[in-house]
Amino acid sequence: MKKIFFSAFLISLTFISLAQDYLDLVKFTHTHIPSVKLKDYNSSSPNTSVTQTKISTSLPVKLNESSVFLTGIDYELHRVQLLFKPSFYGFNSVSVLSEDSTQETWVGAEDYQQRGDPSSPSDLHMTTLKLGFNKKHNNKLSGTYLALPKIASPFVYLKNSFQIGAIALWKYKFNDQTKLIFGNYINKEFFGILNVPILGVYHKSKNEKAEVDIKFPITGFGDYKIHKNIRIGADFLLIVRTFNLVSFEVSSLAGSSLFVDEDYDYEGEAYVHTSSNEIAAYFQLDLFKESLIIKLKGVYSMYDYSVFADHDKTPFGMLGWYPGDQRTPLNYSMSNALGFKISALYRFHL
Repeated sequence: MKKIFFSAFLISLTFISLAQDYLDLVKFTHTHIPSVKLKDYNSSSPNTSVTQTKISTSLPVKLNESSVFLTGIDYELHRVQLLFKPSFYGFNSVSVLSEDSTQETWVGAEDYQQRGDPSSPSDLHMTTLKLGFNKKHNNKLSGTYLALPKIASPFVYLKNSFQIGAIALWKYKFNDQTKLIFGNYINKEFFGILNVPILGVYHKSKNEKAEVDIKFPITGFGDYKIHKNIRIGADFLLIVRTFNLVSFEVSSLAGSSLFVDEDYDYEGEAYVHTSSNEIAAYFQLDLFKESLIIKLKGVYSMYDYSVFADHDKTPFGMLGWYPGDQRTPLNYSMSNALGFKISALYRFHL
């Protein structure tokens, strides 16, 4: 029975992708940006930090000779220090005290401090279930179609935390080295609809040293093998997420009569609109016949974690373009910064 299941699993993998000669079954990434300055805070802005941890799993199940059922779970945790503007707490201004002229300390008024340290990290959670199938239409064309329901909060806070998205991605094979990629991603975010057309290309040189995989404008990479198990390369990532803001000190906020009364239900009253844009250079180590891939990256981050009131929305958006957007952010925006990322994945070769 085990042999039958394993054989069916292997056959399933062969139908999944014409654009690549492999499938990443499990992937882990951890990004840390240790020091990010805040814009428009003061002449000498305080620093904050950003950490992102992501786990992705995929499982294919063969349906017939041309179709494969696809499922899996993705989870991501963003830990970020969100420094809110005084208006978030009902103040027109804050005081900043400093005993050291080289290091500014963000403290504020006594009543302001009673609401909890606004620089303490907030944990932003998202869990995505992947459900769909891959269809081999003919020898040249295949398509992947996925529904992507999401929970954009911890599981203990489910109110107003559900999202639904979908992606359709087609891959057209020109030859054994080159494939065209095109499709569309759509998701019901907390601000409105996010729609992203996708166009890209996959190419691998005949000697298998150079490889390029681009799905513009979302992600892409290019690298070159300099040793039998070492590659160097560069990549980019442009991702939009929205999270239900429920993870920082709710009890501190609810305990302040200047902000809300004791029975105030903070859950679902604000959301975080995240743009995780980055470019990176990396060193890649291929182990166990390129089944275990480890990447060490230097990252230039262009992150933004904007907090908006739950009722503050815009009807439509694409990556970096939100027509008619008149929302008012409740926190200070971030400057670009340097950081690092490590990733490890288990890759099954077709």
